[in-house]
Amino acid sequence: MPEQHPTSPVRIAGRRLRAPLASVAAVSALVTLAACSAPGSGSDSGAAANPTPTAVNTAVADTPAELTLFSAAGLQTYEQGLADAFMAKYPKIKVKLRVEADNNYNTVLPRLLASDSTPDLVQPYDLLGGVKDNLLTNLDAYDKAYGWSSKVPASALAPGRVSNGAVGGGPLYQAGGSAGPLVGVFYNKELAAKVGMKKVPGSVSDLEAVMAKAKKSGITPIVASNQDGLIGHLYNLLLGDYMGAEKLSDIVYHQPGANLDTPEAVKATGTLQKWIKAGYFASDVNALNQEASYGKFTGGKGLFFFQGSWITQTLDKNFKGKYGVFPMPPATQDGPYAGMTSNTLAFSIAARSKNKDAAALFLDFLTTPEAAKVAVDNGYAALTSGTAAPGKPSLSGTLTEQIQAGYAAIAADNGFDSWLQNAAPALSTKLTQQLQLLVSGKVEPAAMVETLQTTYADALKSS
Repeated sequence: MPEQHPTSPVRIAGRRLRAPLASVAAVSALVTLAACSAPGSGSDSGAAANPTPTAVNTAVADTPAELTLFSAAGLQTYEQGLADAFMAKYPKIKVKLRVEADNNYNTVLPRLLASDSTPDLVQPYDLLGGVKDNLLTNLDAYDKAYGWSSKVPASALAPGRVSNGAVGGGPLYQAGGSAGPLVGVFYNKELAAKVGMKKVPGSVSDLEAVMAKAKKSGITPIVASNQDGLIGHLYNLLLGDYMGAEKLSDIVYHQPGANLDTPEAVKATGTLQKWIKAGYFASDVNALNQEASYGKFTGGKGLFFFQGSWITQTLDKNFKGKYGVFPMPPATQDGPYAGMTSNTLAFSIAARSKNKDAAALFLDFLTTPEAAKVAVDNGYAALTSGTAAPGKPSLSGTLTEQIQAGYAAIAADNGFDSWLQNAAPALSTKLTQQLQLLVSGKVEPAAMVETLQTTYADALKSS
């Protein structure tokens, strides 16, 4: 994921779900050693894995079992909360956390998955590698038995599907509920009142009209930092609006034929350029870093701040009650919502797990209101079936209610997507550069999109 506040649980999760290519190579070597070492060489040969079970049992709630959940230290409190809630509902099944330091999680996990002492429940950063090496369980039989595909938005399950070396479609290898951050439009309540914003803008055009009023009133419409490329949050939201969440996700998940160089992407880039030329950003935005942008927003120096709900911990220190948030408005009135998130209620089952049926019950538990409450209590938005839907996005209500409503609106339209820069490390670097050039007027939208597509295509060839 892109830059976030360092104390955010999402930031910590992002560290272990996405690693530099060098780390992936090193971990792959560990997997090879663990799987191929000769008997007696110190490897854990273990029993043969069963990555694709066909006969599954859902009537296991009253059968004693013990599950191990492999947790990174930064998520220990959250995941212990999930375990405790599960055990309260299913007391005969115990869940123990095995906790690893955040910076060791990625290195240790593949070796554990290939060993006799494998944990049952994990969140692998390298889903493709885990599937390729038969270290993770194909969950399709459990999906059919529990009906997860009908309970959880398709866009929330898509990151857990793998087929032909690509994420986003095919068999399910990571499942659970739907919870994560809302990336949207934070607003200063006092300044919003000054410009007469009385309801959530219903389209990009409506949002633009509010920004035009702010500019005329001497208020900077958008607070952002672009020394670190974090205008990318807004850019990604515009791409999701104009391209559609599925097509944007296809690029991130390396789906065959996925292409950024489209008229829709150029239109999204052109919209951002128009806002730059209209003076909707501070003139020094290319020199501002993330921490400076926090100070400007909480200091009342701008109306809107395109960010993720992980920043509430920082904003609340001296701005609590003075801001709100709503999802990025659709490209057109009554169009579909779209926005980036990462699913913190989705786990995989190790192929070598001896308690797959009990582990699958844990995944099913993650779709319940009890699990959603744990997620919300830990600062995430969450969605479950069988509960009253949050209200529509609104300027009223508590901050938590606004985050929940925004997340639910995106989920209802299957609009969850991911950050473009997550498609490849080289693309992340190039995107920051191109956004800085766009701000300084040194690149046009069509040329920028073409450059990003070329970088993406080259990265795929070399991966």
